[in-house]
Amino acid sequence: MKNRTKNLALISIYAALYAALVVVLGPFSYGPFQIRIADSLLAAVPLLGIAGVLGHTLGVFIANLFSTIGPVDLLNTIPSFAMAFVVYYIYKRTQNDYTVIGACTAYSVVLGITVGTMLSYVLSLPLLPTIAYVFIGNFIASVLIGWPLFKLLKRTGVFQRWLGT
Repeated sequence: MKNRTKNLALISIYAALYAALVVVLGPFSYGPFQIRIADSLLAAVPLLGIAGVLGHTLGVFIANLFSTIGPVDLLNTIPSFAMAFVVYYIYKRTQNDYTVIGACTAYSVVLGITVGTMLSYVLSLPLLPTIAYVFIGNFIASVLIGWPLFKLLKRTGVFQRWLGT
């Protein structure tokens, strides 16, 4: 399969899986007390490359179309894209597995601030606790679940075999 076709397939599969997990687990995926299990997929982004960044971004956009908050939640696609790129880029530059923990933690901090601020404003919730709740939920998904997922995927080499890297 040509590289372009593989990348398009990866983007589509990642986005569909992310969006499906968010929508199916809806009560846990939206609002101030959220653990988006789909964010555990973020840890796979370094193994997938730019296709992972784009798949993550598209998945977040599609999932946020179903948000209980409304269209304003689509704005959170922007920091999700930026931080998914950071996760990919830091790992690419260092090739150090432990940077995935740090980068996913940074993702949790940024999304805690951006999503928490948006939720605080839209739902008239106290700002700092809302940021903290979103950060904790995101950290649980992207680091505590995502890190073991990253290690498992890397150890099995499933993406490397399929991508030919």
